Amino acid sequence: MAVIFSGFAILLSLLAIWVARNKASKRGLDEIRTKNTELQKQLDDIQRQLNSSTGRSATETTSFASLSQAPAVSSEISMLKTELGCIRRDLQANSQTLSALSQTIATIKAEQTYSQIAATTALDTIRQQTNPITELTGSVDRSNLMSSVGAFTGSEYARLVQAAEGASSNQSLPLPQPEPFEQVTQCYQDAISRGDRQALRQMQFKELNITSESEDSLLRGNSSNATKLEAVLGGGSYMVVSGEGRYWLFPTAQTLDSFRINQPQKGIFSYEREMLSKPVVMRPAEVREEDDYWIISAHGVISVPG
Repeated sequence: MAVIFSGFAILLSLLAIWVARNKASKRGLDEIRTKNTELQKQLDDIQRQLNSSTGRSATETTSFASLSQAPAVSSEISMLKTELGCIRRDLQANSQTLSALSQTIATIKAEQTYSQIAATTALDTIRQQTNPITELTGSVDRSNLMSSVGAFTGSEYARLVQAAEGASSNQSLPLPQPEPFEQVTQCYQDAISRGDRQALRQMQFKELNITSESEDSLLRGNSSNATKLEAVLGGGSYMVVSGEGRYWLFPTAQTLDSFRINQPQKGIFSYEREMLSKPVVMRPAEVREEDDYWIISAHGVISVPG
């Protein structure tokens, strides 16, 4: 009997252990399923973040490419503006030439009209004078009278021919050619007016400063020697522009603006006061290169407010 009770007790203990293990297994399975669900959510979140990062990267790459192309586009725009200024200058020169030609043609027409009127008046006067003479003196030789008239009209005709030839020679005279510095000066002033520093950098051949030797000489009041300048890599007060095989010296934009208040006598520019709001280069200085220096060979002219 005791053995039977012992067997039941052992059986109940095994059953309890099995139930406990089964519950533990279910709890473990539930925990695994929960963790799996959380991991799936985390994986989805990571995938969404990755997609967003890829989109931002593509956008940033496009923006960076656009930014990297911006200087090139700006440079092309500056070059086009400079060319546009030169085209405008050429159109203005052509307009002046056409105006001069129109004035010449009008002068020639006026002289022709005056000559025709003078010839008609002279012939009428001769006719009026010959009629009374013929009536009063019938013995006058008509051939002599006609020869006199022919001589008069011939001289008048010769004068008209000479006048026409003179007008033709005036018309064939060549128009005054623009100064060699006018083209570069116009391009320089166009860039200054637009505040286009890029166009000014493209124009300049060298950037210069006055040498210490010339500065000391100018401070001592010795202006007999030509001013010397030397090339610098940056921060120069003047810029050299090449045009038609000659070299022209302009002030940089900052130096030109400083002439509004102060007009230093550096042996480079002379100044003329006019009704202006800001300084304008009327004629650049001309320089020549000697060894490592640039020497002023002709002074420039700058109009300043006054």
